[in-house]
Amino acid sequence: MHRILAAGILALSLTPAALAQAPAARLHYDGEMVITPASGHVALDWTIRVQEDDVEAVTFLLSPSFQDVRITGEDVAGVTAGELETFSGPVPAYTVALHSGGNPDGRQISIGYAGILLPEPMETRINTVEAGKVELTVDSFWMPFDTRFTSLVTADIEIELAGEDLADWSGVGIETLVPAGGGFHLEQTRPALDVAFTLTSRSERIEADGYVIHDMRAEPGGGIDAVSGALGFCTGYLNTLAGPGGPLPHAAVTVNDRSEAGYSRGTLIALTDIADEDPVSLYQFICHELAHYWSRGNALTVENWLNEGIADTMANMAIRDAFGEDAYEARLEAYRSAVEANPDGRGAVWTPAHQERPPYVIMYRKAPLVMARLEARVGRDVFARIMRAYAVEAVATTPALLELVEREAGADARAGFEAMLAGED
Repeated sequence: MHRILAAGILALSLTPAALAQAPAARLHYDGEMVITPASGHVALDWTIRVQEDDVEAVTFLLSPSFQDVRITGEDVAGVTAGELETFSGPVPAYTVALHSGGNPDGRQISIGYAGILLPEPMETRINTVEAGKVELTVDSFWMPFDTRFTSLVTADIEIELAGEDLADWSGVGIETLVPAGGGFHLEQTRPALDVAFTLTSRSERIEADGYVIHDMRAEPGGGIDAVSGALGFCTGYLNTLAGPGGPLPHAAVTVNDRSEAGYSRGTLIALTDIADEDPVSLYQFICHELAHYWSRGNALTVENWLNEGIADTMANMAIRDAFGEDAYEARLEAYRSAVEANPDGRGAVWTPAHQERPPYVIMYRKAPLVMARLEARVGRDVFARIMRAYAVEAVATTPALLELVEREAGADARAGFEAMLAGED
């Protein structure tokens, strides 16, 4: 992921091993949604079930485009409106105080609102509601988003497209999105950090073993063979690297009319327009997004370097395997140049004292360089064992990764790696 809030939070997904260790969903969203693509209008009515017995209040972020926000329910003790600064600017925040006890299946909050979600197009166009296409992720705060930023959610949503001939439309989501009842039914039973989906009236569908590609460009076709080749190679390489930490699930891939801002939601991967992408960059990009299947650090903290830096490391290892040493070294040299040219590149990747999420150049450029140095120090076979253990053991913090390095490569390797992360070596 590359830009604004979704770029940090929601590349996160869970492997089978991680799911076994992960907490159950804190929140379940039942929703009725009416979208008018031609005007950009969105209306939603939710029943959100809070599935934690001891929580006293939940604070939700919601787009400032929604003015008439109604929050009610027998389990609601009170509502306080405020504002929270996010990567995309200030966003309204609604703190919902809850009565204790109540429904054994979870205390319920009813939230309703409507409005033109995106009066002005977002810069990256990851989120859009327009004629022919609806693409929604948390970046637009189209859904009430828990400000704890770590709450896993499940969802069940009935979606109506007002004024549209549904025979022209198709959709794809993180898990299940199918035509139903004159609209679409979205179901998300595996806990995830948000609900993301795309609906379009201009999709060409290409199916293959292990994935399906939805070409959503106005002029589809260009580069699809290259995407198929990259998906096939990356899937095979990463499954071999992860071993029992995989395999990757069946993936849904969208190709979109934009030049930047791809993202991954586990089994849902959104690509940019790849018609003119050079093969090495295309393979690296797709391998990076697929490698996010093993991302699990808290994406709003210093640990997001794990999500991006290790996904990029796995992708760079893949292009070395596909295109050879020269392509790999050229990639690393480009990273070094980017780090040297950016003042933020002088910072550490991680230290025990660090609390804030690192800047882009640290996560996407300096962190992979540090991982490459670790590989050079311990050798490729040992490093591959470290990467496999990272995938299998659901490593979510830098201290846990340091312990893994010590176990696989020894105390000296751990000390050297920690010094590299701190920028001391």
